Amino acid sequence: MKKPKITFSHFGQLWFTLKEVVKLAARTNPKLLVVILILNAAWGFSSVPGFYLEKLVIDRLVQSVGNHNARPIIIGIAVLVALRLILEFVRNVLSSINNFLDRFLSRRFSAELDILMAEKFSELDLASIEDPDFRDKFDKIERESGRRAWGLMSPISDIPNYLVGFISALGVVFFLSPLVTVGIILVSIPQFFFNSKFIKSEYDLNSKLSPQYRLWGWLSYFLVRNHNFMELKILNLSPYLSEKLEKLINEIIKEEEHLQIKRQSSRLLGFIPLSMYELLFAVWLATLVIAKKITVGSFDLYLRSIRSAQSNLTGLVSSFIDIYENYIYVNDLIWFLNLKPQMQFTGKEIVKEGPVEIAFKNVWFRYREDKPWILKELNFLIRPGEKIAIVGKNGAGKSTLIKLLARFYDPAKGEVIINGNDLKEINTQNWHNSLAILFQEFEKYPFSAKETIGYGDIERIHTDEDIKEAAKKTNIDEFIEDLELKYKNPLDPQFEKGVSPSVGQWQRLGISRMLFRKNARIIIMDEPTSNVDPEAEEKIFKELTKKTKDKILIFVTQRFSTVRLADRIFVVDKGRIIENGTHSDLMKKAGTYAKLFNLQAKGYK
Repeated sequence: MKKPKITFSHFGQLWFTLKEVVKLAARTNPKLLVVILILNAAWGFSSVPGFYLEKLVIDRLVQSVGNHNARPIIIGIAVLVALRLILEFVRNVLSSINNFLDRFLSRRFSAELDILMAEKFSELDLASIEDPDFRDKFDKIERESGRRAWGLMSPISDIPNYLVGFISALGVVFFLSPLVTVGIILVSIPQFFFNSKFIKSEYDLNSKLSPQYRLWGWLSYFLVRNHNFMELKILNLSPYLSEKLEKLINEIIKEEEHLQIKRQSSRLLGFIPLSMYELLFAVWLATLVIAKKITVGSFDLYLRSIRSAQSNLTGLVSSFIDIYENYIYVNDLIWFLNLKPQMQFTGKEIVKEGPVEIAFKNVWFRYREDKPWILKELNFLIRPGEKIAIVGKNGAGKSTLIKLLARFYDPAKGEVIINGNDLKEINTQNWHNSLAILFQEFEKYPFSAKETIGYGDIERIHTDEDIKEAAKKTNIDEFIEDLELKYKNPLDPQFEKGVSPSVGQWQRLGISRMLFRKNARIIIMDEPTSNVDPEAEEKIFKELTKKTKDKILIFVTQRFSTVRLADRIFVVDKGRIIENGTHSDLMKKAGTYAKLFNLQAKGYK
């Protein structure tokens, strides 16, 4: 998956990214964003009046030397000091309010971003999210986007502070000498150059290390999961994997530190011109004091002002550097938020109520053009109400066939036809509403038992009796009724009063969730009863037979006791359906199916 080319200038893309992030912050809380910008500007302006008050205090002190009537001067100084303290108090209040609002907006901004990313992820297709290039980029977005997006927004909100502070302080120096103001700007250029030099290098390093970061995250997560605890103990894997993790982290940090040392060394070089300029300016001011062209208080005012101007300009430069640095990462986030699915979901046809007929016509499929074919020349028809079993070795293409039927992928060649219409022309959401699928790797929700089943039909999640009925069909109701909170009980020990269902119990919960899907006309089960005992298996399939009387039932399985219940059996091998027929027909052929069936039957003798 290639990143879309930017057709406008680099600065144009930067401006576009800034607008997108500001829009996101404004979407979070527009009024709060404006208040923060105003408070930052007020904070930046408030330093110069303080410098001026201190200048007046110093001049009064100098004036009082040798003056026998010092009382009026002392009173004046006291008033000035009081005003300075009041100003400092106001600055502290502004700072406290701004920090509070900044943290509040940052928290809401991160939450809004999480929601936005989840919504966008749900809009994409499986072809997009399973693409290796997408995974590398998305892992980096997940790792960096939250802090980088706010890291882009935070300097933007700081700019009014630095800009107003710089202009107001520079204005004071400007009245002394316009050339000095030009000099301040010129000596700041090396700092910007030295800082920005390594930003792209850091981004490239982050991109290069993306697979290592992903392995770091996986190992860290794997080593502390309850689910893995027993196997790690028995195999004594924790020390080995911990050592592997430590070695990986050290390799990553070593590369990061090497680049950071070079960057920090360059930053220090950038401060040398600023320090030299301030020293020369102070010497020049001292000569003006000696020549009695300015007062001692003015010396302090101008020196503080140029320091403030330099400090604010440094902050301004750092803000722009931070903006650029974070922009490089956030640009990936904006790319993701504007990403379009590889597949087109523009179909408008509706699968009408009633029976459904499925046809695969010369269907070929592979995941990428440079990869081998997974499915080849698939041609079959499934009539309304038929029960179809799909068998075959691992990697034969069984699950991929299901993905095409669910329209997670489109065929590379050929057509999937539903009631005479190409599946591409059918509204995808409408088609998904017609399906109930239990995948081999189905989700184990940690929420209540009611929710775990109710998610099968979210619009009916509050129909408690129907949820209980779905649980009874798989015998999982007995397990739920024994729980302390029954259907409200969490299914994860990490939550209060939560429990950990067995593998077989999870499978029955998953099947119940699928059976709860009321309007489904095609039921698909991938290895549905591999962890269920034979008695429960028989009950489940009897219920399925009853439930799917006028519906299509497709199940991928390796248990031939259940395969015999199918109207027809597809034997898949190397992407092709090599045999198709009833159990009796296929046994008479004495082909692949008969061989597999007899092989499994020997195990029961």
